[in-house]
Amino acid sequence: FNALTTIGYLIESAPPRALSTLLRLTSLLRSVLRSDGEMTTLGRELELVGHYLDIERERFEERLQVQLDVPEQLRTLPIPCLIVQPLVENAVKHGIAPAIHGGSVSVRARLEGAPPRQTLRILVENTGAPLVDDVEARSARVGLNNVERRLAGHFGTAASLVLRTVDGVTVAEVRVPVASAGIASARDGARAAG
Repeated sequence: FNALTTIGYLIESAPPRALSTLLRLTSLLRSVLRSDGEMTTLGRELELVGHYLDIERERFEERLQVQLDVPEQLRTLPIPCLIVQPLVENAVKHGIAPAIHGGSVSVRARLEGAPPRQTLRILVENTGAPLVDDVEARSARVGLNNVERRLAGHFGTAASLVLRTVDGVTVAEVRVPVASAGIASARDGARAAG
């Protein structure tokens, strides 16, 4: 709905930007509706995040800075659908939007541990308004609850979502176990790239 409002504003003030934003929204909706089942790859999830952030940059302009730091070899790893995008959306909605001067959102991913017990660690960080993480605020955040349910449904207690503040930066951290086939694929990609 925010994207549609942004497009409506841009139609009058900057028609070429309105068209560009509309095309980004179309790509975002296609990505969400394209069904790969319950799992996707980190790369496809990042495409969705990219479309979403492109739209939000039209809305917030210079108030939103974005950084994606995900090694190419990790982009083939399987993850449950819509794990990263809702965290990025929360970062924009609860961190950037209420902050007068905006802020930045970054997405980083790394593999940790040694085979066969490696973990994919995904961090979504934002500056801006501080984290409010009391029981009432958390129960009202549908996106976070959905992410937690998806993680538990796929991995049980082997996966986690943790919210915290570190030096004024709000951090949402997801940890998921990586299947040995996914690890081999990521290692092969790293060898080919190196």
